[in-house]
Parts: sequence; structure tokens; C-alpha cells
Amino acid sequence: IPTMIPTETPTNIPTQTPTCSPTYHPTMDPTMIPSFKPTQLPSSQPSSLPSQFPSSLPSSQPLLSPTCQPSSIPSSQPSSDPSVQPSSSPSGQPSNDPTNQPSSSPSSQPSHQPNFDPTSQPSQQPASVPSRQPLLHPSSLPSSQPSSQPSTQPSLQPASYPTSAPSYKAEQWGQIVSDKRRRRRVSGFCEHACSGHGTCTKNNNCECFKGLDGESEWTGPDCSLRTCPFDFAWVGAVVAANDLHPWAECSNKGLCDRRTGYCNCFVGYDGIACQRSTCPDNCNYRGACFPEKMLADKAGRDYSTPWDAMKSVGCLCDPGYRGPACELQECPSGADPLNGYGNEQGRDCSGRGVCNYETGYCGCFTGFYGNKCQYQSLFV
Repeated sequence: IPTMIPTETPTNIPTQTPTCSPTYHPTMDPTMIPSFKPTQLPSSQPSSLPSQFPSSLPSSQPLLSPTCQPSSIPSSQPSSDPSVQPSSSPSGQPSNDPTNQPSSSPSSQPSHQPNFDPTSQPSQQPASVPSRQPLLHPSSLPSSQPSSQPSTQPSLQPASYPTSAPSYKAEQWGQIVSDKRRRRRVSGFCEHACSGHGTCTKNNNCECFKGLDGESEWTGPDCSLRTCPFDFAWVGAVVAANDLHPWAECSNKGLCDRRTGYCNCFVGYDGIACQRSTCPDNCNYRGACFPEKMLADKAGRDYSTPWDAMKSVGCLCDPGYRGPACELQECPSGADPLNGYGNEQGRDCSGRGVCNYETGYCGCFTGFYGNKCQYQSLFV
């Protein structure tokens, strides 16, 4: 607030108004006003307006204005603006707030915080780290390798499959090898790091991974080639007495595609490992192809001991067809009209004609007729 605002008003302002008021009031009505009313109206309109208006008011009119009105503006009005106007802008801010406001801010803060908050920050950092690790972790690494080998072998085999990879075991013959030899390595001394399909063992040889059936899934010096399914070979090296059927890839009746791992079987063999033969011409779609063991079982026989019981197959033809490939159409047959051997002995046309297996019709001998040559003619 400016500090140099004038502290008083001008002293020359008039302090009073005129003391006199009009004292004269008329005591009677004007004398010039007519005292009577006309008795009749004029007979005609005035011919013209008055030439002039009265030059003055009646002399006996009451003086309505007061005679003692001030003749001029009071001489005591201020002649000029106050001489003590501020000469310049305020030189500073107000030195204090209004007197009815608080004179100052509180002199201090509350003496303490609520009990549930900390009273102050820590004055310094901890002087040192904890002196030891938790008890459940080892305090240090082993300083050396075990000094000796186990004195005995395990007394029994594990009861179940291990839940994790076996731990490292030192070689019995004392050769020093890499500690990382048993893990699958991205790089190492083995050729191409075993292509990621095996582990690098002693003498820098790759041991390729095996499948669930125990057979190697990969082959080659660097485990880069696929293997094909195995089965008993149709023919191969001598295994034992009367046994020339070793366990071989593609059963020795096909070529293995090392890129895909599939067998390309020779003609006449089928299966993922070329382990069985094929039925000729697919039985001409007139029968089903079964292994010899099943064919014997359907005929009431047993053929399970021979090595090819589930390898050699044959056709089980539909009724009316016969032959290795069900390519022959049977002719009708019945009992021999002369009581000889007929269809009960497996003869066609009741034993009295020849069957045409392409058409399925009987060619009866002389003296016999009928669709299966079941009748004898009376004329020769």
C-alpha cells in the first residue's frame, strides 16, 4: 500500500450552506387577474393573432425566487488540487500486513510428529555388510576335488528313472578329459560339435542321441545323418544256427534316405522298415491282405513259431474268387451226379466239367449239363 497518501482533506472546502431562505410570500392573488367570468361566448373568432406578446410579466406577481440567493459561487472553494499529492510512485511495499491480520507466522513447528511415524531419518548408512551368508547356502566353494574314488559299487539298480541328468563321474582308467564332455556343447573338439544331435565323448568321438526305443536317432561321425527304422532282416549275416536274420536297418530290403529318415523299399516289400512282403496286385481288390500267422489262424492252424510268421503275407479272397492275387473267378459246383468226387473234394463243376476262370462258367463233359454240370443226359 503506498506510504505517501495524503493524510488530510483540503481545508478550503466551504463548511456551510447559505443561512437565509426566501422570507416573502405573496399575501394575495395578483390584482390583474379578472374577478368574473364572461357571460357569453364571443360571436366570432378573432380575426388575427395578437401582434405582440406582453413585454413583461405583471409587476404584482409574487417573487418566487429567494432574494438572498448567493450571487456567485462561494469564494471559499479550493483554488487548486491539494498541494500534498504524492510526488512519485510508492517506494516500497507495505512494511506490514493490516493490523487486524496475524502479526506474524507461527514461530516454530509442532514439537513432535505422531507416534506411528519415525521421528527422523537415519543419520548415516550401515557401517558394514552382514558378516555371513544365510545358513542354507554354503559359505564357500570346495577348495579341491575328492581325493579318492568310491570303494564299492552300488548294491542294486535304481528303482525308477532319474529325475535329472546323472552327475559327473571320473573315468576309472584315469584319463584326463574335459569336465564338459558330457553335456551338449555348441562348440568343442568334436567335429561340427556333433551337429547338436549328440555329446562329445572321449577321444573326440560323438555319441549320438537315442530314441524312446533305444535306437540311435542320428548317425555319422558328426551325428548329422538320420537313421531309418530297424527290423529283422530278410537275409543277412549269420547270427546263430539256422539264423540269417540280424537286426538291420530297413530289414536289408530297402535304402535309407539319410535326409528324411524314411526307407525306400525294394519292389515286393512294404512297411516303415520294409519288414513285410506285399500281396500281389493288391489282391485285385477282391480280397484282404493278411500275414501268414493270421491266415493260418482263420483256417484253424497255428503258424507263430517261424521267423516269417508276421513278415510273409497273403490274400484272403472274397467268396467266388481264388488264386494268389484273387485273380480267378470260381465256377459253381455241387455233388457229383454219379456219386463220385464233387465239390466236397474241391472239384469245380461238380467234377463233371471244366471251369473257365475268366468268365466263371462251366464247360460240361459230354452227357452232363446244367450251370454246374449237376445233371446227366439220357442220350449219349
